[in-house]
Amino acid sequence: MSNIPASIDEKIKSDIHNRLHPNMSFLISKIFAIHLATAVVTLSVCPQFGLSAFKMNFNLMNSFMVFGMPACNFLCGLFFTMTSTVMAAVILKRDEIRVLKFHKTLAASLLILASIGFFGIMNPNFFLEFSFLWLLGAILGVVLTLEVSSRILARA
Repeated sequence: MSNIPASIDEKIKSDIHNRLHPNMSFLISKIFAIHLATAVVTLSVCPQFGLSAFKMNFNLMNSFMVFGMPACNFLCGLFFTMTSTVMAAVILKRDEIRVLKFHKTLAASLLILASIGFFGIMNPNFFLEFSFLWLLGAILGVVLTLEVSSRILARA
């Protein structure tokens, strides 16, 4: 064995530990910031619950509505959270995605509860319009995207 100075050995161990176990509060704040930025773009192309960030010529909600209101609710929830999760997978480090995959419930809860809170604040009739299918689509969007992105990053 080689003689590695104790300070260097501790630095290496600390660096590896920090990579394997990123600071959760910092990771959550990064996810929230990514979701906030992505939500503006998402609401521009698919206004949900009467909210839209910008008026655009292309409206994804009209395309979803062709399949009926239940399918539209499901697809809007799926699209809304899937977009944020894909952006998080692109922006975050590989180890952070691994931690999110391990804590799927935390990631899904963070994105969905932040979204529901935002929609509730911005639209007082939100809880009358809220749909279980939107929630199901939102949960599936986060969980499936985390699963697929972590598998893709594991092979890269």
